Amino acid sequence: MMVDTPPRVASRPPPPPPYRPQKRSTVRRAVLIVAIAGFALLAALVIAVVIVVHRLNTPATVPASWRPPTALPRSTSVGVPAGNLVFDSNRTGNYEIWTMGPTGSGAHELTHDTRYDSWWARLSPDRRTILFYRTPKGTHDRDYSRTSLWAMTADGHDVVELRPAGLDGWVQQGHAEWSPDGTQLVMFGGNRFNPQIRITDALGQHPHAVTDRGGSNVDPSWSPDGRTIVFVGCPGSICTPSSHEVYTVPVTGGTVTRLTHDGIQDNDPYFDHRGTELAWLSKISGGLLDVGVWDIRTMAVVRSGDAVMAAPGSEPKRLIDDDNVNSKPAWSLDDRTIYFHRGVKGTKGFQIWAIGADGSDLRQLTTSTEGENEYPST
Repeated sequence: MMVDTPPRVASRPPPPPPYRPQKRSTVRRAVLIVAIAGFALLAALVIAVVIVVHRLNTPATVPASWRPPTALPRSTSVGVPAGNLVFDSNRTGNYEIWTMGPTGSGAHELTHDTRYDSWWARLSPDRRTILFYRTPKGTHDRDYSRTSLWAMTADGHDVVELRPAGLDGWVQQGHAEWSPDGTQLVMFGGNRFNPQIRITDALGQHPHAVTDRGGSNVDPSWSPDGRTIVFVGCPGSICTPSSHEVYTVPVTGGTVTRLTHDGIQDNDPYFDHRGTELAWLSKISGGLLDVGVWDIRTMAVVRSGDAVMAAPGSEPKRLIDDDNVNSKPAWSLDDRTIYFHRGVKGTKGFQIWAIGADGSDLRQLTTSTEGENEYPST
């Protein structure tokens, strides 16, 4: 008997799997987009930094009307009496140059130009010419790219601009000091990140470099024999505030000698008139963004050939040893007194004080009723 066989039914292929997005390719695209955006952001940041650095390192334009001076203003009569000080003060509402007696009496205003802040007065060795800096009104000493160097007679006449901002392609300049014989000036000048110590003639012209080293080289002054420059620099090409130390170098350049090694920020070193001791200011404590505690420190030094170095066994010692801001020392002509400007906690602004070179007889010469008074020069 025959059995009927059911007809074969053609098999159907299985349905395709449901569509699933390709997660891996999506992630790759996202990573690529983020990478491109990051690269573009980094490139934009680099360009912005380059532009900012270029602008910061572009010197000011020297006015077309400026002409180099041909003579230094000099009082024909007697200059500032021995023992008297020159300084700057805003007691009349604007920073101007003043003179006064060694006790603070007999103050007399020498400059009268409200277009500028006038500051950093420096008496010539014969006391008949005063060197000083000017910045646009309201700038004071906060921007060395805007400083111009001026001179006048000891009684405030014949004011002449020696070095406008931007001269010789310098982005910044400052801290001009007379040589002991009055024929030259030393100052710092150059670009914003690597200024060097320079010497000019008495008119501030024909500069030549004394240093050629990395980092910031600033705050120069002369030894009394005119053979050595003391200044502030850094051990490396990258400077931080605490890496500023005291150095000396011959006026002809050459080997630099480091005098301090303590990681304390130092500024404004000056020899006494015998050349046997230095005084300078140091930030004893405080962070980068706060004023902190500043003191004047002193140290004995000796000469060895062309080098001036710390005397054997000598270490920096604090002169005032309090928690205020004591700044910018100036030795008296007999080296028995150090004048300086001082900010006392709880009071406003700087005043001029004096102290014995041995740390005795601390006394105040100007008062807050006379505005701010600072940068004394003897």
